[in-house]
Amino acid sequence: MKSIVFDMKNIFILLVLFLSVTVIHSQQNKTKKTIIKPAVSNTASAQKKRIEAIKIKGNFYDVYEVFEKKLMSQQTPQDTLIWYDFTFKNTMGSAYYKESQKYATIKGKIAREGFYKVKNDTLVVTVNYYDPYHGGRLIDYYVPDKKGYLREVKSEMKGIDTDTVSDRYIKTERMKAP
Repeated sequence: MKSIVFDMKNIFILLVLFLSVTVIHSQQNKTKKTIIKPAVSNTASAQKKRIEAIKIKGNFYDVYEVFEKKLMSQQTPQDTLIWYDFTFKNTMGSAYYKESQKYATIKGKIAREGFYKVKNDTLVVTVNYYDPYHGGRLIDYYVPDKKGYLREVKSEMKGIDTDTVSDRYIKTERMKAP
């Protein structure tokens, strides 16, 4: 009889120990591996069209064409303004806060045109500017930081001889010497 009581006592102690260990274990904060997504700012416009998806250093981005309804100051309602918007994959928020123009006209003539390419884990954005005062090419280089935001690492400005472009573009006005 004593052995049965002893066995019951051991079983009861083991049961209490098991329950206390499970209660203590369930109340502990478990460290979970969380995926941190960068916070995004929404620059949604009325008309956005997805062009493609690109990958830079393991980060995926969607490229959108944004057709703006509000125009630059010199533009008329007949003119066009189109932007490139680089967003994180499957989001509508911008991956960097400097927008890049794809195409803009002023009074029917091309004022800006731009394009982008991915070269050696770097996003290279080039915009050609044509206006009555100067013609230039602005080249910006972007790489993703730790959170995935595109950070500008280099910027170059080069001149464009607007005399060599066609009549579709705005040409630089010549100053006449007295």
